[in-house]
Amino acid sequence: MKSGFRGMAVMKTTTDCRKLWVAMFLVLSGILAADEGGVYTVHDTNRDGYLDRSEYPSYLQKRRIDSRYRHLWSFDKVDRNGDGKISNSEMVQTLQEEMALRHSVKR
Repeated sequence: MKSGFRGMAVMKTTTDCRKLWVAMFLVLSGILAADEGGVYTVHDTNRDGYLDRSEYPSYLQKRRIDSRYRHLWSFDKVDRNGDGKISNSEMVQTLQEEMALRHSVKR
């Protein structure tokens, strides 16, 4: 992004727009929250910075994912590195996949 009119950020690419949309979605839907310690998911009940298998169902319930995109959201698919926990970057990658699919369906 570059600085634009009166210091506002100007989106240079579609990727910038997608990243902004994902971040806004996470915060506005209550999936992410922020405090002085940083950004965390409100479903991370043990505050370790990840969603584990016991925490993940509450996230899915909050999201109410459209059935057309549910296949993207199985725990094992989102947990891309297979370590048994979902990181913020793994969540963002899956949201970006969903956004790309949503965009292609609308065309």
